[in-house]
Amino acid sequence: MSNMDYNELVLESMHELRYFNQRLKNLSEQLSIALHAQKIGEDKPINMKPSQADQVRVVAEGILNLSQLFTTRLDFIDVELNPDAIEHLATQQVNIYGKFYKARKMLNSLSREKKVKVHIEADNEVRRVMDAYSIIDILPYLLLDNAIKYSPERSDVYVEFTYYPNCTSIEISSSGPFVGSDEIKNLTKKHFRGRNALNLENCVGRGLGLYFVNYIAELHDITVKYESEKYTYEVDGIPYSNFKVELSVPWE
Repeated sequence: MSNMDYNELVLESMHELRYFNQRLKNLSEQLSIALHAQKIGEDKPINMKPSQADQVRVVAEGILNLSQLFTTRLDFIDVELNPDAIEHLATQQVNIYGKFYKARKMLNSLSREKKVKVHIEADNEVRRVMDAYSIIDILPYLLLDNAIKYSPERSDVYVEFTYYPNCTSIEISSSGPFVGSDEIKNLTKKHFRGRNALNLENCVGRGLGLYFVNYIAELHDITVKYESEKYTYEVDGIPYSNFKVELSVPWE
């Protein structure tokens, strides 16, 4: 790896880790408020209603999940620096539905902030598993994060699982800035962002999310297709359309 590539990787990794850290900071602040952390040293008990206790549990679980995501991201950096490192990463039996469910919970704070609802439709009694590297965890997170981030406020993201004998199809449908047919093929290129996405003032990105998704998908023989339907409305002068991501996850 050249010095230029190395420096670029360091900058990209810092950007991604800062983003994760901000999410972790937001959750930590919520937990601190709920537990009245300012009362430390006053020997006062924690009294809360059952609904408040459940919220504390959700936030605590989110902190745990995000800390695990940090480890996954660091593993990914290791693989980028040294492609042979993939041979030394742990493999595990993965239920891909569980990974999407977990990613939704990790993104609860962002979805509440934007008032975006994430719906997952699946037969959760189906327990299909696949052998996967530990970095598989970041794939559902990046796809849902992308869907929520680019969705207008007060909209919905739908994730639908369809089961076939040899694979599971996962379709993610959300509203987002229209992507032209000339741009679709470039979405997985490093640093690429569509024309309309670049015009969003409150949505900063470096064009890395779908590049990482593509890298991880190829490692696991997962097929990913993107589709941006014809735009039908505008938000602040930017054309929006229904954006679909379809994954085909093979089973041995």
